[in-house]
Formats: sequence, structure tokens, C-alpha cells
Amino acid sequence: MDSRLFLSACALSVALPGVALAHPHVFIDAAFELVFDEAGDLAAVRIDWAYDEFYSLMLIEENGLDADGDGTPEQAALDAYAGHDVDWAAGFPGDFVIERDGEAVALDGPVKHRARFEDGRLVTSHVRPLAAPFDVSGQVVTARAYDPTYFVAYDVPVEPTISGRDGCALRRNVADRDEAKEEYGEQLAAIDASSDPFAEIDLPDIGVLFADSFVLTCAASS
Repeated sequence: MDSRLFLSACALSVALPGVALAHPHVFIDAAFELVFDEAGDLAAVRIDWAYDEFYSLMLIEENGLDADGDGTPEQAALDAYAGHDVDWAAGFPGDFVIERDGEAVALDGPVKHRARFEDGRLVTSHVRPLAAPFDVSGQVVTARAYDPTYFVAYDVPVEPTISGRDGCALRRNVADRDEAKEEYGEQLAAIDASSDPFAEIDLPDIGVLFADSFVLTCAASS
């Protein structure tokens, strides 16, 4: 079972109604690279996730990655673990969205897994190939890293990169987090406090409010 889904289930089982307890439980610094193929088409995205220190410790203990207990997971154990954090149920979108003229592009499942331990945090990497690579010319291409449920809070502290094609750049549009918090609070406040305290709170796609967007621009191919 996906460790993040396991933690989510545990959190929901003890959650009480009210705005104060409705907040992210996992914090991830994401990095990504848009990858173009030899034909100049957008073909994949390479993604790194650096889990927060608390959740890193939970993953390390839960998966037995630090056999000698010295506080540093063995690389052999990390190599064996790589990919397990993205062993998603069918249909799970993977907390990363690429849009083409406002429509989500289909991404294949994650491949090329890696894991490492860095500055007290577990960092995992994977690649999501596009189901159908495409020429980005004349199209608005936007990328975002976020969890629609906002159970996981993603940040992208380092500017994303591009490989395989020259003349391309990504422009960051910073999310208005104050406005997002206000809307989030309003939606939570609208929930009937007398409802079942153990029922899952359904706020569809609330996470996008907190997500920076990255708009791709490319010079015309010569």
C-alpha cells in the first residue's frame, strides 16, 4: 500500500470536524525537468520529491531503511525502496499536472526510480512519460505540482529545468496563498459541523489554489 495513502487513512480516522485540523499533513519540496525528445516534442517530465524530515523518518522506519540505526539509511536499502512511494492505485494522477491549452495531458505511470538521503530528508525521483508526446508550438503549456486534496503541500523552491530542446523557458506564476487560504477557510466553514466527524472532507481540487504554475514558452524550431 502507498505509504502516503496509509498516512492519509490514519489521519482521517482521528480527524475531528473543524477548520483548525484541516491542513496539510505532508510537506514536499518538488523539483522537475521537462524533457523533449529528438523530434523536439515534449515527451516526459522528471520529478524529484524531497519529503519533510518528519515524514522522511516515518518512511525510513516503516520500510526498514536504516538497519543499523545510525540515523542514515543504507543506500542499498534506498535502491531497493526506490519506486515504492509511487506505487499508486490505478487512476491516481500522481500529484503532477501538465496542461495543453487548458486541458490535462495524459501521463504514463512512473519509471526510472531513484532514492537518496540528503540533509535529513528522503528524496525520491521518477520520470512520467507523456502518453503522446506533442509539439508545443503555438500552444499554452502549463505545469503544476500539487495534491488536489491538499493533504500533501508541495513547494517548488528551485526553478524547474528543460532538457532536449534549446530556446525554451518556464515562467513561474506565483499562487496567491493569502487568497487561497481565505477560499480554503470559506469552503471548510461551509461544511456542516454537525455532520459525521469521521467522514472524509470533500473539497475537490482545493490544492490547485496553493500551487504555483509554470508556463512554457519555446522559440520556433529552425
